[in-house]
Amino acid sequence: MHRVRLAEVFPPGGPPIVAERFELRSDTSAHSHDFIELAVVIGGTATHVTAAGERDLDRGSVTMLRPGDWHGYRHCHRLIVYNVYVGPEVFRRDLAWIRADPYLGRLLHTAGRSGHHSGHPLRLDPAALRVVETGLAEIAGRPRPTAHPGPAYAVRAGMLLCLLGGSAASLSPDPTGERTDRGHPAVVAAAQLLENDVQRAWNLDDLASAVNVSPAYLARLFTAQLGIPPMTCLGRLRAERAAALLIETDLPVAAIGRLVGWHDPNYASRRFRHFFALSPAAYRARFRPGG
Repeated sequence: MHRVRLAEVFPPGGPPIVAERFELRSDTSAHSHDFIELAVVIGGTATHVTAAGERDLDRGSVTMLRPGDWHGYRHCHRLIVYNVYVGPEVFRRDLAWIRADPYLGRLLHTAGRSGHHSGHPLRLDPAALRVVETGLAEIAGRPRPTAHPGPAYAVRAGMLLCLLGGSAASLSPDPTGERTDRGHPAVVAAAQLLENDVQRAWNLDDLASAVNVSPAYLARLFTAQLGIPPMTCLGRLRAERAAALLIETDLPVAAIGRLVGWHDPNYASRRFRHFFALSPAAYRARFRPGG
């Protein structure tokens, strides 16, 4: 069930949203990938293992992992799980509006090492789980399209939104009290700037100036809306890009650091380890296919 590279999951020109069903009765080794993955448990139990610790899973549990996150399963007892694979471009292009939603934006950006969001495990309530399970069974049972037909993609995107919406409902309230029913456009613009140019030596003042708000105001809005501060978001994006390059290329670790904006190799290693609990070299040795 281990799929690591985008090319292994998404056919050329095909929809960048794919679902697969798995039944697990034994442990699975830890693995990583360079795309977004959501895992929905519809039966059985297991322990989910990540860089930040372990979490018990049962029916209705959802985990969301961003590119570069590694995970595995232990103590599987008739575990039935749907893996939903999502190309990162989906949230930069077709579903970019999600960032402006105060619930879905926070869900997307606070997915991380633990599969938790602000310390709160994701779950689908029984009604949402029935809808999602039916939809995922339909998608997983169809042959993967080799083109990008509108209806097929629309069905997959609709199911992804059902899954995200149901999962976001389990998030704990934002402790800052800043969240509203609508996201601030400066936050969306700032997040896009960071994603589009991770190599740039961004600081909070420059980012705030680029979106025409004060640094303190941007930091407060960004954290409330997306769940993490702007510079933490930048660090996470750099780590994700570095993880993909470690998996996909033979480039030296120091060169990869420079490509993502970390020019000091020692600093790059510390920052990468902060997000993935492994040094870049150890990450490549452990998770690169054939490594």
